[in-house]
Amino acid sequence: MLEVAKIVEDVEGSQEFRGWHEGKQESFLAHVFKLLDDANRDEWQVGYYNADDTITSFVYSGSTVKKVSSDSVFKHPGAEILRLEISKVAVDMANALAIAEKIQATEFSAEAPYKVVVILQNLKDEGQVYNITYITRAFKALNMKINAASGAVEKKQLTSLMDFAVR
Repeated sequence: MLEVAKIVEDVEGSQEFRGWHEGKQESFLAHVFKLLDDANRDEWQVGYYNADDTITSFVYSGSTVKKVSSDSVFKHPGAEILRLEISKVAVDMANALAIAEKIQATEFSAEAPYKVVVILQNLKDEGQVYNITYITRAFKALNMKINAASGAVEKKQLTSLMDFAVR
């Protein structure tokens, strides 16, 4: 079983999730999030989209599941949050990261990674992807979208973090 599938299964099998999910049948799995650093080594976040346009996240650490507060969805206006279907994920996160690391090392070697953020999600244009972002020491974001079924690289883009500044 893939690691992400096991994590989702553990979250959805927990008392914490079942207690929350009761009466929220319209809520669905939206993403699995991982910040790759020492402080968050064993921690995963599994997010569920709710009908009131919020996301309820569960932190999975070891075998412990803890619900965190529901937050407003961070998305572009008019964007739709799509259901993540774990049964259609054939590439594990470790394999997706290996693909991203190879691209970073060969095509963007001058961009030294500082932090790595991984989100497994279903996007309208790319489908189910590992949305992997390297935050570089030069304040750039190297973003790659790796197809979760095939491992194909759907998109790769390097942008300055200054492009995200509020104007």
